[in-house]
Amino acid sequence: MSERDDDAAPAATGPTAAACEPREDGALAGRGATTLALAGPRLLAHASGGGVRDVFVWGGGRIGGVRLQRPAPRDAQAVVEPGRLSFTWPGGAASVTALQELPAIELRLRGADLALAPHDVRMRPDGLTDGPGPRRRRDEAGWRVDAPWATLRLWAPGSVWSDGALRLPAGDARAWIVAGQDPDEVDPVLATLRDDPDAPGRRHDAWIAELRDRFEVDDPLLRSLFVHGVANAQMARKELAGGAFAGYAAGHAYALPARSYYRDAYWTLQALLPLEPQRAADQLRLLAPGIEPDGTAPSAVVRTSPAGMRAWRARRASDPSLAHDHPSDDAWWPDHVDAPSLFVLLARDAVAWTGRPELLDDDVAGATLRDRIGWIADGIVRGSDARGLPVKPRHDRDWADNVFRSGAVTYDVGLAYGALRAAAEAWTGVRPERAQGWREASERMREAATSVLWDDARGHYREFVEPGGREPGTLAIDTLTALRFGLADEGQARDTLAAIRARLETRHDASQPFGDWGVSCLRPGYPSWVRRRGKARFPYRYHDGGDWPYWDGVYAEQRLLRGMEGWRYPLTRWWEVGLAHGRTTPTEHQSPPWPAGSPATGWSSMPAAAVLSGGYGLRPNRRPIRPPWGDSVLRNVLVDGRRTTLVTRGHALEVHRHDEP
Repeated sequence: MSERDDDAAPAATGPTAAACEPREDGALAGRGATTLALAGPRLLAHASGGGVRDVFVWGGGRIGGVRLQRPAPRDAQAVVEPGRLSFTWPGGAASVTALQELPAIELRLRGADLALAPHDVRMRPDGLTDGPGPRRRRDEAGWRVDAPWATLRLWAPGSVWSDGALRLPAGDARAWIVAGQDPDEVDPVLATLRDDPDAPGRRHDAWIAELRDRFEVDDPLLRSLFVHGVANAQMARKELAGGAFAGYAAGHAYALPARSYYRDAYWTLQALLPLEPQRAADQLRLLAPGIEPDGTAPSAVVRTSPAGMRAWRARRASDPSLAHDHPSDDAWWPDHVDAPSLFVLLARDAVAWTGRPELLDDDVAGATLRDRIGWIADGIVRGSDARGLPVKPRHDRDWADNVFRSGAVTYDVGLAYGALRAAAEAWTGVRPERAQGWREASERMREAATSVLWDDARGHYREFVEPGGREPGTLAIDTLTALRFGLADEGQARDTLAAIRARLETRHDASQPFGDWGVSCLRPGYPSWVRRRGKARFPYRYHDGGDWPYWDGVYAEQRLLRGMEGWRYPLTRWWEVGLAHGRTTPTEHQSPPWPAGSPATGWSSMPAAAVLSGGYGLRPNRRPIRPPWGDSVLRNVLVDGRRTTLVTRGHALEVHRHDEP
């Protein structure tokens, strides 16, 4: 049986009216009910055939939107491209584009009786009670909304006001939503648009073309996953007013306070390392001040506007439990167990992909990156038990942040092992004896993990083992850190992948009632003695069995790297199911009985990263491998630090350096 036949899956059950299908060029085709979560460096919003709502300025808050008085009809043809939603119907057309180089959203409309009306927005950012609320007034060819946390302008050249709406000129019309921290940010953007209104759209077109052309393959589902995955990772990059880098964001649902996570950023950047590795170095510098001398780090660093900081402080002042959980202005959750290790692993990746070991000597807030790596490695050793295993306190501060796991947690141990090995690499040429100590600690950790966490009878790692020896009997997809970061030997790795295929792929799991919907992150569900909160209290939801695309990407990557069958299902099934339910961006998590998680989630670009790292084997200083999907072209990626195009024809992989004739 061929790989493709083996991985064939039935169509997702219960498609919605907003269902989309992948096109050959990487775009998505839908109907009038299609929606799109928009994202850019400064703005978030939601677009539909009825207009643009919930325009959100990064670091500030929601400020307004635009409603089409004549929405796109339900039977309109819709197309989703990165950052753009378009509709066509007999006699009309509409498109919405979140421009990537300006804090602006462009609307293009064609047809008779075109009119735009404002969306009323009266909500303030949580906790912000000082100052007036949003105030809307008419302005030159449009209107403006001013609030203490943001400013919005709607500019529609040639329009006139009539009956409370903005009437656009007949034929082709354009309008721009421009939003920012205040008029000082917004007014220069409007001046730029007046000078050359076509230039930003042309640059967006070029960006879409680059994304589409980077990966060519005769597989619309796979190509669309890659195009929208890489776009999602790039759009996760955020800025504050004036262009100050604010880090990689988690997703639409993680914007107040504006923050950038160690964990989410690590996985988001995996898709960008072979394309733009300098972005990882920028993120490292942003995260570095959160690393404490004792080697601890928060879940995320808060980087917000003055108004956003006022709101954040006010929220904590009014909610003692929130203040207890988040005591610092600059940090989201203190002492997150996985964050320090992920910082070290990102530093290793940044050095390897940029080819700049001197990056580690950059001084950030009074200490070098190398110093902070040393703090983390020492902290891992101090926090380990007599056997050499890191001990997690009984709290919910790692990626499974609704589950109170304690003791030896395979997910955290896998990360810690990789971090110690990476720290040793970083310090070998500076303090070899210190580096050797971390290597020896990592070997003790590996031996103890095999003794305590590996379950030979079940053929996979235990999710966690409490200090008293109790363990939940679950298979968790997050144990893949043991494979990705070298804790597992090859036999353990292959056994784990076989167990995940048999028990977590829902197509093979007859014990769950929802059919074939992707890869569950956990089976069986947690026993009653495992304390959970929030969404993880419900079976098949969130950490208690939902499908997480970023883990699907890690799982597919590990199968691809080993040349194993069964890679296509985890790589694409979540995307196929999401499209059948109208999810036009990578979501945080999803499962049949529950609402999906945040749209446009940066770390859910990991399946696109798996195409690069698993399918093509892209690693620093390693030769690429032939992918299993057959004839294809991958353009403008880094191989040995040089821009390269990879062409697969038949059984051959051709490597074309851009600097060679």
